[in-house]
Amino acid sequence: MADTRRSGSLGAPMSRAEIIGGFLYLPLYIIGLAWLLGLILRALGRTLPVTTVNMLYFLINFTAVAILFHRWLIASLSGISKRFWPFVQAVVLGLAFYYALSWLAGLLLSFLDLAVANPNDAYISGLAGSNFRLIAVCTVLLAPLVEETLFRGLIFGNLHQKSRVAAYAVSALIFAAIHVWQYVGQVGWLPALLCAVQYLPAGVALGWTYEKSDPIWAPILVHSLINAVS
Repeated sequence: MADTRRSGSLGAPMSRAEIIGGFLYLPLYIIGLAWLLGLILRALGRTLPVTTVNMLYFLINFTAVAILFHRWLIASLSGISKRFWPFVQAVVLGLAFYYALSWLAGLLLSFLDLAVANPNDAYISGLAGSNFRLIAVCTVLLAPLVEETLFRGLIFGNLHQKSRVAAYAVSALIFAAIHVWQYVGQVGWLPALLCAVQYLPAGVALGWTYEKSDPIWAPILVHSLINAVS
């Protein structure tokens, strides 16, 4: 079957309402929601376990993304059946690409004597030690759908129509930043930036997976598998 996609487009197009709604929600996801959730809990005089607060955070984001992008996510499913083997290939190669890039990034940081412990990994490991099943649901099921819809579907997909380089650069940099910015006060700017480098391979590999397969479900699956292994 001939490929009828427009040049530069990726999979099912988002509607104007989805794009506007997504970009309006993005700052809330990156910065505002965690602060707002803490403010509400303090106002109610409630102290919840950290794992429960994280579950609420992920559930709110999952619900918001499902409401905003349900039409697009469902439409994207049809791309799997239409291009099944490219989809499978993209998932397998995307995983291999991620681990190869991660190995190279780790090797470079070690060679430059710049390797640092990742506070986000330590935080997630601590949460998993408290309630493994709950954190597994958050990191393996909820987070990949939310993050891939926003960073690959919304940011990468829309920028890709104008500039492939900008799509990779902006989506990968923001994806790296959201995993470390909250630790700047704890570890300092330089260690936080070095930790951010550790997330760039995932940002690039997931963008490549989306570009290779088209359906957003390929990077969602790769992201889920990466988190599951971690």
